[in-house]
Amino acid sequence: MVPTILAAATAAALFGGADFMAGLASRRMSAVVVAALSYGAGLVVVGAVALLSPPMHLAGQDLRWCVVSSAAGVVGVVALYAALAAGRLSIVSPLTAGLAAAGPALFDIARGARLQVTALAGLTLAVVAVVVVGAGHSERERKDMPLAAIVLAVVAGASFAVSIVALSLVGVAAGLAPLLMQRTLGVVVLTPIALFLLFGRRGRVNTLPDRRTLALAVAAGLVDSMATMARLAAIRLGPLAVAAVIGGLYPVSTILLAHFILGERLTAGERVGVAMALAAVVLTTLP
Repeated sequence: MVPTILAAATAAALFGGADFMAGLASRRMSAVVVAALSYGAGLVVVGAVALLSPPMHLAGQDLRWCVVSSAAGVVGVVALYAALAAGRLSIVSPLTAGLAAAGPALFDIARGARLQVTALAGLTLAVVAVVVVGAGHSERERKDMPLAAIVLAVVAGASFAVSIVALSLVGVAAGLAPLLMQRTLGVVVLTPIALFLLFGRRGRVNTLPDRRTLALAVAAGLVDSMATMARLAAIRLGPLAVAAVIGGLYPVSTILLAHFILGERLTAGERVGVAMALAAVVLTTLP
């Protein structure tokens, strides 16, 4: 189980960084444009790794689950970036992560996954840690979370949960096919919309983002693609419940980045949540 935890923890750290950069970029340009740039950059990375990997073999059932995972993933990313643009990153991220982690974990346990008592305790503590991280905010900060941002965060979390479950049902022989399909679908669907938002109906340029914003969106895509590959490895190593919950600790890295880079102060709840997250990882690794 240790390799699963290492892969999932790596994915969590990378997802946190990607969300941090995407959140900053989404405040300066449309979330759809950010998602399109992110998917384009990610497609390059996943495609390059796929070329160096063994041949991919997709069975009929694998193809079906790839489509489900890809479609849900695209919806989740757009909803997440829109939520990050409309609300507070430190609240949106834990809310989304909690749903994205709990869904696959419950699915795996319902299917009969057997986990040690310490592992179950660690996974429970991890979910609680995510909730605590998102709950430790002042009344003023909560007012900065409009209903639209909450709805978008819930949609994102539910979509990611569906995407992760579907991804777990794809055979190992498929290789990186699910990730390639997701990135390709995202580029095909989002690029025309992004171009319309940037240039309008008559081809006139609206407000083009500055280079720093573009760089943030592209960097978010590069990091996110590495995170998805790490998560795929964790899911295939199994159990799914461990991969999903430990991988769902990415709000911790997002908040730490906001603290060290943006100078945002950690609330008492966030400090407790970070400590609980670290304890959860240790507890899950115990025999």
